[in-house]
Amino acid sequence: ALPEIRTLTLTYALAGADCIDVAADPAVIAAAKSGLDAAERIAKADQRSGYRRPWLMVSMSAGEDPHFRKAEFDPAICPKDCPRPCEKICPVEAIEFAADFAGVRRDRCYGCGRCLPVCPWGLIAAHSYPTPIDAVAQQVLSQVDALEIHTHVGEHAAFKDLWQTLQPWVGNLQIISISCPDGEGLINYLKDLQQIMKVPESAPGKDLKASAIALKSKSHHVIWQTDGRP
Repeated sequence: ALPEIRTLTLTYALAGADCIDVAADPAVIAAAKSGLDAAERIAKADQRSGYRRPWLMVSMSAGEDPHFRKAEFDPAICPKDCPRPCEKICPVEAIEFAADFAGVRRDRCYGCGRCLPVCPWGLIAAHSYPTPIDAVAQQVLSQVDALEIHTHVGEHAAFKDLWQTLQPWVGNLQIISISCPDGEGLINYLKDLQQIMKVPESAPGKDLKASAIALKSKSHHVIWQTDGRP
C-alpha cells in the first residue's frame, strides 16, 4: 500500500540508503517522494551532518510491455444497502460513491488488490492495462534520479527499441543499471548493449565479469548488474 511505501522509503533514507528502487508507477513514485521529503525534514530538524537524499530509481523491462493493474467494477449494479467495505479499505481513496462520481478513479488506483476480497458480492475485479512505454517514460523518468533496465541474453532488438524510446529522458539520470541474469554469451551480450548505449569501454583493469561496474558517460554512470554470476 502507498502509506507503507512512504514509510519504508523514509526509513531507508534515514538509515543511509544511497538509492531506492520502486515500481515505475506514478502513484508509487509520489508516495516514495513523499517519504524522501519527510526524511529530509527529519534530518534537518535533527541536524544530521552528512545526510544525503537518496536517489529514487524505477525499474523497466526490455521486451515486455508495462502493465498497470487497476480495480474495476460497475457501481450501477452495487446493492444500495451495501456497507461499501471497498471504499473504507482503499488506502488511496480511489473508490468513491459521490453525487458526481461513483466507481474507481484509475489515476489513484495502483492495484494493491485489497478491495477484491472484501466485496460481499464479488463484483470487483482487477484488470491489467498495457501502457505504451513512451507514455510510462514521460510520466516517470522526469520525476526520478535513476533507472534499472531488466534484460536477458539475446534481447538485442527489444533492448534497442526500449533504449531509443527512453532517449529523451535519460540525460538527466544519475544512474542507469542494466540487470541481466547469467547465461551463455553474457559477456558478449553486455558488450553489445554497451554499443547500443554508446557507453565507453571499461577502464584498464576492469572486467565485465565483475558483479557491478560503474562506467562514467557524459551525464550518468552505468552499472552492469550481472545477477547470479560469481
